[in-house]
Amino acid sequence: MENRQNATSLSTNLIIAMLGVIVLIAVGYVLAIAKDILFPFAMAIFVSFILYPVIEFFEKKKIPSSLATLLSIILFAAIIYLLVFLVSDSINQFSSGIEKYQERFDEISKQVESLLSVNMNFMPGSENGDSTILKEITDNLSITGFATSVIGSISSLLSKTFMIILILIFMLLSRNQLRQKIKAAFKGETADRLENIFDNVNIQIRKYIILKTLISITTAVLFMITLAVFGVEFVVVWGILAFVLNFIPNIGSLIATILPIGIAFIQFENPMIALWLTIILIAIQQIMGNLVEPKLLGDRVNLSPIVILFSLVFWGWLWGIWGMFLSVPITVMIKIILENIDATKPISIMMGSK
Repeated sequence: MENRQNATSLSTNLIIAMLGVIVLIAVGYVLAIAKDILFPFAMAIFVSFILYPVIEFFEKKKIPSSLATLLSIILFAAIIYLLVFLVSDSINQFSSGIEKYQERFDEISKQVESLLSVNMNFMPGSENGDSTILKEITDNLSITGFATSVIGSISSLLSKTFMIILILIFMLLSRNQLRQKIKAAFKGETADRLENIFDNVNIQIRKYIILKTLISITTAVLFMITLAVFGVEFVVVWGILAFVLNFIPNIGSLIATILPIGIAFIQFENPMIALWLTIILIAIQQIMGNLVEPKLLGDRVNLSPIVILFSLVFWGWLWGIWGMFLSVPITVMIKIILENIDATKPISIMMGSK
C-alpha cells in the first residue's frame, strides 16, 4: 500500500514537472512573438517604480494625486527629450567625423598587426610574419558598423517611447486601485494577507529599482566627469551607456568601460593618457560595484550567479540588449514575489546565492 502511494506521488510530481516545462516553453514563445507589445509594458513598470517617490513628493505638497501623476510624467518626458537631444547631437558629431576615427583605427590596427606578426609565424596561414587570421580579425572590426549598431538600438527604444509613456499614464493613474480591488474581492484574513503580500512586494521592488537607478546615475556622472577632464569626445553618449549597461551585471560594466577607453586610444596619440583613463574608470567600477552597491542593496538582489547568467541569456535572446537591461530587475521582481508566497518560497530560496 505504501509503495503504491509512493509510486502515485512520484507520478504526480513527474506530471507537475512536465507541465511546468510545457508552461515555461509556452511562456517563452508568447514573450518572443509578443515582444513589441510586452516590452513597452515591462519598461513602463520599471519607470513607474522610479516615479512613485516623485508622485509622493508632489502629493506631500498638497497637490492632487492625478495632477501629481501628470507632473511626474511631464518631468519624465522632459528628461527623455533632453537625453534624446543630447544623444542625437553627439551621434551627428560622431557620424560627421567617423571617417577620421575609422582611419585612425585602421592605422592602430596595422601597427598592432605588424607588432604581433613578428612572433606569429607559427599561426596557420602566416607568410613572412603576416597572419591571415589576425588580418581577418582587424578587417572585421569596424567603428562604422559598431556606430550603426548602437544608433539602431537607441532608435529602436526611442520609437517605443510614446507607447511606454501612454502605458505609464494609465498605470500610474490606477496605482492605488489594486488594494481597493483586493478588499472588495476578498474578505477577512485572505484580503489582509493578499494586501500584505502586495505591500511587501511593492516596497522591496521599489527600493531595489530606486537604489540601483541611483547607483547607475552616480556611476554615469563619475564616468562623464572623468571623461570630460581627460577631454574624451562624446561624453554624454558614454555616460548614458554607462547608466544603461550598469543594469547588466558584470558584462555591462565591462562594456561601459571598454567603449570610452577604445575611443581614447584612437583619439589621443599618447597612449599614457588612455592608460590613466583606464585605471580611473576601472577604479570607479570596482568601488561602485563591489563596495557601494553591496552595502546599499544588501541581500535585496541575492541571486545565484547561474540564475543571473540564465536571465541575461534568456531576456537577451528575447528582447536584445534592452532585454539584458531589464533581465536582473525582472528576475529580482519574480524572486521577491515568490518569496512572499508560502507555496513558492522554496523556489525563491533556490534562486538565491545563499
